[in-house]
Amino acid sequence: MVKYLDPENDFGAPRRRKQNPDLAARRQKNAQLPREEALEAARESALRVLDRTAASSGQIRQKLTKAGFLPEIAEEIVNRFCEVGLLDDQAYAAMLVRTRFQERGLVGRALVQELNRKGIAPHLQPEALAQITPEQEADSAQMLAEKKARSLGNVTYPQAMRRLGAFLARKGYSPSQCRQATNAALADREFENK
Repeated sequence: MVKYLDPENDFGAPRRRKQNPDLAARRQKNAQLPREEALEAARESALRVLDRTAASSGQIRQKLTKAGFLPEIAEEIVNRFCEVGLLDDQAYAAMLVRTRFQERGLVGRALVQELNRKGIAPHLQPEALAQITPEQEADSAQMLAEKKARSLGNVTYPQAMRRLGAFLARKGYSPSQCRQATNAALADREFENK
C-alpha cells in the first residue's frame, strides 16, 4: 500500500503529539488557586478519575500534580480519600494481580513491574502476589505454551524452544517454568530437524 504525504506537513518528520493549549493555562490556574478552592477542584478532579476507573493512590497523586495542583493539595486529597475508603491500594493491588493473571497470564516479575507502574508501594505487593499459587502458575505456563506452540508454523525445534521460552519469560515465568512448559508443549510436535 502506498502512503501519500501531505505537502503541508514536514516530509518524513515524526508526528508530534499536539499540546492542549488549555492544559498549560489550567495548570497555571490550578497552581494559583486559594487553598480551599484548590482542595475543592482537586477533589472534583480526583472523583472524575475514580468515576471512570479504579486507581491507586499513587496514580491519583500523579494525576493531580500533573494537573498543576500543589503536591501538598494532592497529598491531602489522597489521604482523605484513603480515610473514607475511596482509595484502597491493597484491594487495588489484589484486583490488578488477579485480572492480569487471568487475562494475560502475567506472573512474577511481570506482575511486579505492573504494580510498580501503577504506583503500588513495595510493602503491599507480596500479599497481592501471594494470591497466585505455584500450581496455578504451572498450569498457566503450560496452557500458554501449548497455545503459542500451535501458532508457530514451520520452524525448527531450536527456534520453537527459543520463541516459546522468550514468550513465557516476557510473561514473568521463571527459567525452570519456561523450560518445563516448553518441553511439554513441544513433546508431541513433529519437527524436520530435531
